[in-house]
Amino acid sequence: MPDGAAALENEDLLDRYQAGEGAQLRVYEPAERVIVVGAGRQAAEDVALPSAVVAGIPVRKRRGGGGTVLLTPGQVVVALVTAVAHPFRNREYARRVNGWIAEALGGLLGSGHEPIAHRGISDLAVADRKIMGTSIFRRRQIFFYQASLLVTNDVAEFATYLRMPGIVPDYRRGRSHREFCTTLRECGYAGAAADVVALLDAVLMPRFGALD
Repeated sequence: MPDGAAALENEDLLDRYQAGEGAQLRVYEPAERVIVVGAGRQAAEDVALPSAVVAGIPVRKRRGGGGTVLLTPGQVVVALVTAVAHPFRNREYARRVNGWIAEALGGLLGSGHEPIAHRGISDLAVADRKIMGTSIFRRRQIFFYQASLLVTNDVAEFATYLRMPGIVPDYRRGRSHREFCTTLRECGYAGAAADVVALLDAVLMPRFGALD
């Protein structure tokens, strides 16, 4: 299991799958901070590089699309690689996995909060505040999915190390990182990220190899 500074080692799952080791799943809490730039994005545009350098936060590039993210302790990362039947339908497949995650997390929210639901292309949100973003990489019938779920981390850090992205979902409506994002803790969850890791691992393990 990689730590946060080696987050791109999740691509070893793709290598294992292509080597014939079958569908791959990894669920973990990053041990350190790392900034991961989406395949179609540029660090110079998305990252407050001087702040990242001063803080010693590494900046990596991933194969999958989606926005640039700051991964930190207190988040939960889900990475999976499996076969899919259709060469397209990326949004459909992502939403299916997201649906499993949302269902698993539903009971963790405090009373009075709206349920976790799909927003934008492949986000999960509570009301209009993002709680999970995803990244997809496709190679023929191979589906490589990664997601970062905000559990107990400090969302205020995003503004320190990330610039306002040039491409945003409609439901963001110009809001800052702090106004746009929320965490499970802010929604009433009193547990630890490690408990969410165990929950999602148990929920996804029997399901993720069956994306037809």
